Amino acid sequence: GFICSLLLAPAIHEVGHIAFGSLADMECVYVKFFCFQAKRVNGEMEPSFVSPFDIGDQTQMIPTKGGDMKRRASLYTLGGLIFSIAILTVIVFVGIVLSIVGYTNYLLWGLAPYILYLLVYNLAPVEYDSGKTDALVFLGIENGYDAEKNMLAAMEIQGQLYEGKSFAEIDETLFLSQPQLCEDEPLFSVMLDLKYRYYLEKGDVRLAADCLNRLAQAQEYIPNEELQKIAAEFVYMHAIKGNKELALESEKSCKRYLRKDTSATRNRIMAVFALAKGEDEQAKAYKEQALQALKNERIKGVARFEEILISRIE
Repeated sequence: GFICSLLLAPAIHEVGHIAFGSLADMECVYVKFFCFQAKRVNGEMEPSFVSPFDIGDQTQMIPTKGGDMKRRASLYTLGGLIFSIAILTVIVFVGIVLSIVGYTNYLLWGLAPYILYLLVYNLAPVEYDSGKTDALVFLGIENGYDAEKNMLAAMEIQGQLYEGKSFAEIDETLFLSQPQLCEDEPLFSVMLDLKYRYYLEKGDVRLAADCLNRLAQAQEYIPNEELQKIAAEFVYMHAIKGNKELALESEKSCKRYLRKDTSATRNRIMAVFALAKGEDEQAKAYKEQALQALKNERIKGVARFEEILISRIE
C-alpha cells in the first residue's frame, strides 16, 4: 500500500489542481507526478515518462477567459489540498468500516501515511527549495503579496489572450503597474516575457530589447527550454535591426529550438533571420509557413499577435 501511494498520493494532489482549475475555467497545459508527465502539444496532452527526481510534482494551467481572477486562482491553488483531504477521508472511513466488520485491509491503510505526509507538507505556509507550498501561494493571493499580484496579472493577461485580445489590446496596467520582483522569483521572467511581447506589438523596439536583455541577465533562474526561446527572440531582435553578425551569434544558442519547433513564432523568427542574411526567397517561404502555422495556435490572442508581427515582414 505504501509503495502504491508513492504514485497515487502525488497523482491525487495534481488531479485535484486540474479538477478545481477546470471548475475555474482553466486549461491544463502541463502536469507531472512521480515518474509521469503530460504536456499539451498542438492541442493534445502527450504523456511520457520522466525522472521522479529532476523536477518536483506540479500542474500548470492557463485561464481560458479573463475576470474574477483572484477567486479562480484561489480555487485552483487549493484544489490539490481539498482533493487530498477528501480522498484521505474516504480511505480512513472505509478502513474503519472494514475493521469494524472484522476485515483489516492493509493495502488500504498503507496508502494513508504518504497521502497524509503530502497533505501536511503542502498545508504548511512555507517555501521549500522546490518552491512555495499551496498554502503559502493561497496566503499570498489573499493578502496581496508582490509575487502573487504579479501571478494574478499574468493569469489575467493569459485569460484575455485566450479570449482573443492581442498583447497591445490588453490594459497596459496589467503589464506595467505590478510590484517589482527579484530575479530568482519565477514570476520575474514570466512578466518580463509578457512585457517584451507587449512592447514588440506596440512597435517600441528599444523597450522590447530592454526586456530581453534583462531576461538574459536572469538566465540562471530560467529553465533551459525557455532560454532557447529567449535566445530565438534575440535572433529576431537583432535581425529586425539589421545586425546579421549578432543574429548569427544568437542563433548558435537556440539551434535545437529553431530546428525542431514548427510554430508560427519560430517561422516568424526564421523569416526575419533569412531576410537579414539576404535570403529573400527563403524568407518568403518561412513567412508562408508562419501564416500556415497560425491555424494550429489555440490561443487566439497569441495568433493575432503573431499575425501582426508576420505582416510587418517585407
